[in-house]
Amino acid sequence: MAEERETRAAGVLVDEAWAAYREGRYQAAVAAAGRAVEAAERLDDPVLLVRALWAEGSALELMGNHPAALARYTRILGLAEDRATSGRLDDPRAAKAVAAAHCNWVACARFMTGIPVRELFKVLEAAERWLAATGHLDWRASVLLERASVHGRLGELDAAVAAAEEALAIKVQHPDAPGYTLNAHRKTFADFLRQAGRSAEAAPRYEAILADPAADQWGRRVAHQGLARCALAGGDPGVARREARIAVLLAESLGDDALCLSLDVLAEACRADGDLEEAWRAATRRLEAAGRIGGHTRAYYAARTAVDIALDRADLATAKRLLGELEEHAAVLDASAGIRTMRSETERRRQRLTDAE
Repeated sequence: MAEERETRAAGVLVDEAWAAYREGRYQAAVAAAGRAVEAAERLDDPVLLVRALWAEGSALELMGNHPAALARYTRILGLAEDRATSGRLDDPRAAKAVAAAHCNWVACARFMTGIPVRELFKVLEAAERWLAATGHLDWRASVLLERASVHGRLGELDAAVAAAEEALAIKVQHPDAPGYTLNAHRKTFADFLRQAGRSAEAAPRYEAILADPAADQWGRRVAHQGLARCALAGGDPGVARREARIAVLLAESLGDDALCLSLDVLAEACRADGDLEEAWRAATRRLEAAGRIGGHTRAYYAARTAVDIALDRADLATAKRLLGELEEHAAVLDASAGIRTMRSETERRRQRLTDAE
C-alpha cells in the first residue's frame, strides 16, 4: 500500500511538472519532475521514470539548458534499448515519452557542436524504425519536423520547407498524436517559408497561432516574433517593432532562450526603424542572455547582430572585439555542420570593418 501511494504521488508530480511547463514556469517544472525521477528510481518503476525524465528534459530544453536536457533524453533512449528495462515499458504513456525523446534528442543535439549535424539524420531514421516497430507511424509528424530543422541547419531550405509542410499535414490528420503541438508545426513551417523568401505565405501561419484559443504564452511569443520578421521583409519596420516588443514582453518570464530570440528581432526592427540606440540596448541584453545560456549557437547569432549594430553606430572598437568572438563561434558551428555559411557571413562583416577603418 505504501508503495502504491508513493507511485500515485510521483505521478501527481509528473502532472504538476507538465502543468507548470504549459504555464511557462520552467523552474517549477524541473523541480517537480526531478522529485518524480527520484521517486521512480526508488520504486524501480521504468514507466514512471521515462515519463518524469521527459517532463524534466522538456522544461530544461525550453530554459536553453540543452546539455542537461540531452542527458535526460539520452537516458530515456537507453532505457528503451536496454533489454533489462525495454520489456517493462509496454505502456502507452512510456511509448509517448520514448517517441518524444527521439525527436527532442535531435532538437537539443542541433545546439551541441560536438555532434556533426548531418549525423542527426541517422537518429531520425532510428526514430522512424522505432515508430514502425511499435505500430505508431501516425506519430511521424514530430520526426519529420525535426528532419526539417536539420535540413534548415544545413542550409537546405527547399528540403526544410517540404519536410515541414508534410509534417504539418500529418499533424492535422492526427492532431492527438504525441509530440510537437499543432502550433509548433505551424511555427516551424512558417519560419522556413519566411527564410525561403515567402513571407506572404508565412504570415497567415503565424496569425493562425494567435487565433488558436489553445495557444500558450510560448506559442503567442513565437507568432508575434514571426510576424515581426514578416513585417521587416515587407519593409514595415514600425509594425515589426510593435510585434517584436510584444514578443519580448511575452519572453521575459520564459527564460533566456526565448528572450534571446525575441530580443534579436527587436534589435533588427529598431535598427530598420533608424533607432540605433534602442537597437543596441536590445542587442546588449541579447548578448547577456546568450552568455548565460552558453555554447556557440545562441552566442554566434547574438554577436552577429551586435556587430552589425556596432558598425552602424561607428563604434569600431566594439565591432572589432565582437568580430573576434563571432569568428570563433562561426568556425566551430560551420565545422559541426560541414558548411562555411557562418564564416562567409563573418568575412563580410570583417570586410565592412576594414572599409570603415
